[in-house]
Amino acid sequence: DQLFFVISSAKRALVDKDGRNAYGVKVEDILSSGKSFKADTLEELAQKAGINGKNLVETVKKWNEFCKKGTGDEMGRPTCMDDHRLDEGGPYYATLMTPSVHHTMGGVQINEKAQIINNSGKVIPGLFAAGEITGGIHGTNRVGCNAVPDALTFGRIAGLTAAGK
Repeated sequence: DQLFFVISSAKRALVDKDGRNAYGVKVEDILSSGKSFKADTLEELAQKAGINGKNLVETVKKWNEFCKKGTGDEMGRPTCMDDHRLDEGGPYYATLMTPSVHHTMGGVQINEKAQIINNSGKVIPGLFAAGEITGGIHGTNRVGCNAVPDALTFGRIAGLTAAGK
């Protein structure tokens, strides 16, 4: 149904002494929205969220094993950051999420005219790019909310440059 849950523990959710998450939002407000659930055990969390409890427990177990070993992830991830493990116990949180447009990092390098730059730093004549195929503009982290404006802006620039304007 194009829905998924982000599972976290209280420790990993970075809830401060005032009950706010890392974004400054009160956790109780999120829980009262009906889109997040809190429970002391994974089984109880699964029941509240409508998730198959056996699958959740097994998935978290596999995840924690992967985080400890650094190998064997079913999704092909190369590593697990230490602060993403879920092995210290509850309470746990499940937050309902939906997929959304995200900006891909990496790709070919372009200049301000949307011309593709080769590995030697030279323009490749007649070759232009815009959107998520491009990289190098944002460094190692994307700037939020700019994927679509980037694509539109550099798409227009590429068209104008290709037309000689």
